[in-house]
Amino acid sequence: MKKENLSRKERMMIMEGLQIIENGYLTAKINDEGAELWELWNKETKEQLIWDGRPEVWNRRTPVLFPFVGRSAGNAYLYQGQTYPMGQHGFARDMRFAMVEKGSDYVVHELCANEETKSRYPFDFVFRVTHRLEEKKLKVSWEVENRGAEAMYFKIGGHPGFALPEMEQGEGAEYRLYFPGKESLQYLLVDPVTGLGRPEEAFDFPLEEGYHVIGPHLFDRDALVFDGGQITEVSVLRPDKSRYVTLFCEGFTSVGIWAKPGAPFVCLEPWDGRCDNGDCTQVLEEKPGVHCLEPGGLYQKSYWLGI
Repeated sequence: MKKENLSRKERMMIMEGLQIIENGYLTAKINDEGAELWELWNKETKEQLIWDGRPEVWNRRTPVLFPFVGRSAGNAYLYQGQTYPMGQHGFARDMRFAMVEKGSDYVVHELCANEETKSRYPFDFVFRVTHRLEEKKLKVSWEVENRGAEAMYFKIGGHPGFALPEMEQGEGAEYRLYFPGKESLQYLLVDPVTGLGRPEEAFDFPLEEGYHVIGPHLFDRDALVFDGGQITEVSVLRPDKSRYVTLFCEGFTSVGIWAKPGAPFVCLEPWDGRCDNGDCTQVLEEKPGVHCLEPGGLYQKSYWLGI
């Protein structure tokens, strides 16, 4: 998009690191910081679907999780005899991406390995995030390219958070999760101290005709982790049971569902790989769910948000 064709508002957004894309149904704003979806507007209902990142509640919106999802055992990992520190959800969400391509309805961001990343992750990679509007859906696509001379290992995930504004208007405004075609699901929890998974204990997630209420105590024990590709589609329904937003995530190994207890938002998180388990080794190549990308290889994955 040529600079002289931009409106004053669009120029201000670019100066602030926010890229605007839109079509007849949706407007999205993507932040260069973390290639993070900042806003998603339903033009018909004039609703802003994405959580606003209030720091006193939860200061993120839709962070990108790379090259780890969740916590690594001991907040570190071992690769070729060397120990590297690694915080929760990796480092991409806290790094500035370069905006490398943009059209009216799409934008591409890119993060390349550098001295800072190699101090924590010794691989030569290029990570691209594309946001593209397709009628009433936003497609979020990832590409990971291995430009090194040896195999690289990673996990990757999304963490979109959705505002639930009617929850703030008083009691009795019940949003629901809807899992089409599902009669029941099973989930596991993470240890509240270590943040590591506990797959040895699974819990039933009861559904009534595919529905489950987002009650004030649903996340009292932290995130609910659904493994085994159980979830390929999940919608958030408004209190009147009309559809608010839907996550389409076929082909993802896990989905996390989370919010701070009682907070007016909910996160629907498609993951390809997840947090380590409590008994997990620190050796990078041996971690469950880790992807191995050979030199010159390209990993691609997408999910969709629909209204």
